[in-house]
Amino acid sequence: MISVVICTYKRAEDVRRVLRSLAEQTYGDFEVLVVDGTGDDPVVREAVAEEARGAAAALELRVIESPKGLTRQRNAGLREAKGEVICYLDDDVTLDARFLERAAALLDDPSMHDVGGITGFDLENYPQHIGWRWRLRRALGTVPSLEPGAVDRLGRHVPLSFVQPGVKCMSVGWLPGFCMIYRREAIGDLRFDEGLPTYGGEDRDFSLSVGERARLVLCGDLRVRHHGSPGARSTSVRRVYETGYGTGRAFAKRVRGASDALRVAHYIVCEFTVDVIAFCGRPSGSGIRVPFARASGVIAGFNSVQRGARGATQS
Repeated sequence: MISVVICTYKRAEDVRRVLRSLAEQTYGDFEVLVVDGTGDDPVVREAVAEEARGAAAALELRVIESPKGLTRQRNAGLREAKGEVICYLDDDVTLDARFLERAAALLDDPSMHDVGGITGFDLENYPQHIGWRWRLRRALGTVPSLEPGAVDRLGRHVPLSFVQPGVKCMSVGWLPGFCMIYRREAIGDLRFDEGLPTYGGEDRDFSLSVGERARLVLCGDLRVRHHGSPGARSTSVRRVYETGYGTGRAFAKRVRGASDALRVAHYIVCEFTVDVIAFCGRPSGSGIRVPFARASGVIAGFNSVQRGARGATQS
């Protein structure tokens, strides 16, 4: 059985669209959990109820109310899920009709017995051009390579969107939050880090931990469209800060000794340099704030783990 977990916050129309996509699936053994962080506003619950009376009437569908926050909502869905497989989807995706059927078949394939998590090929956004920023990062040594989905021990990573069409199944170092499918046994006692903000890379942080237990794979035959909802929840500068915060928090969990600490410092300096070059090429009022937002976010995220560890020791 597959438990499809969709976390949402005030995106009723997106939820309607993904539920209609799930209603068209050829695979039958799955449940759908909509984890709603909207609070007292009934907009999402009303949309789900309406779809349940219409296009999604045949679905095994539940709404779970949760405090808002993506990591809290993902954990709430995991607690309630009944399936042996947990399929996390963003609320702004749609699926090929055979998506779940293909996912189940892949996980049943004997050659995939060591796989703990899979993701699909995003028809909307893959492949992405490898731009100058990523080439400079590679030259500066702040990413392990330019191979799609590569990641190093500290969590420095390469986008999966660099993958080319026609890929079958390839091992990757992390999975993207808009589509990540895990065997429950691979998750085990792991949970999403609720200390991460919305754009703090909770998908990467969690999948890195799963990847330490089992192989992670991107499969080209799993077709998904990540439309990208226009309803942004943070300003661009705030998103940069939150992304930096998540990066710093990931670093703090994985740093071992002085040499790793120097790598973190090198990363902060190099990312600051990349952001300054980007601003010089296209100056803007918000752009001047980006280098400082990212650097301060990384430092704050790194220190958040240190403070948490000290607090735990003192208590």
